[in-house]
Amino acid sequence: MLSACGFQLRGSDTQAVDADTSLPIRVVGLSAYSDFASALQVALKREGLAQAERADLTLIIKPVEFSQNTLTVGESLRIADYDVSGRVRYQLIFKNDPESAVDELAASDEFDRIIEASQRLDYDPEAPLASRAERDETEQALYQELASRLARRVALRVQALKS
Repeated sequence: MLSACGFQLRGSDTQAVDADTSLPIRVVGLSAYSDFASALQVALKREGLAQAERADLTLIIKPVEFSQNTLTVGESLRIADYDVSGRVRYQLIFKNDPESAVDELAASDEFDRIIEASQRLDYDPEAPLASRAERDETEQALYQELASRLARRVALRVQALKS
C-alpha cells in the first residue's frame, strides 16, 4: 500500500530498474518468507532482475550456512572475539533457446558456485544475551551482504552473455 502512493524510504536506491525493463529470473530453493529471500528479491531488483514464475534464467540456491571461528581467547580462557561467516551456494541455469547464439552448456553453471561474507564480533562473557543479540544482527547484515553479492554476480554473468 505504501509503495502504491509513491512512498520511498530516505536513502533508498533511486536508480532501481523499472519492472517493465527488468529481466525475469526464476529463483528456486528458498522459502519465500525467509530473511534471505526478502534480501535477495530487493538486491535482484536493484540489479535489473525481477523474480518470475517462468523465465529463461533459473537461479538455484542452497540454504545459507553460518559458521563461527574463534579468533582470540581472553585471560579467563573464554572467547574474546570471533568471526561469523555466511556462505551461500548457487547454480545458474539458462534455458536452451534455439534462436539464441548462447550455448546452454557454456552459459550454465555445471557446479555450485559459492559466495561468502564474514564479520568479526567481540564476545562479552558478562553479557551473553547482548552478545547473542549482536550475533543475530550480524547474521541479518550478512544476509544483506550475501544477497547483494549474489545479485551482482548474476547480473554481471547475464550482461557478459548478452554481449
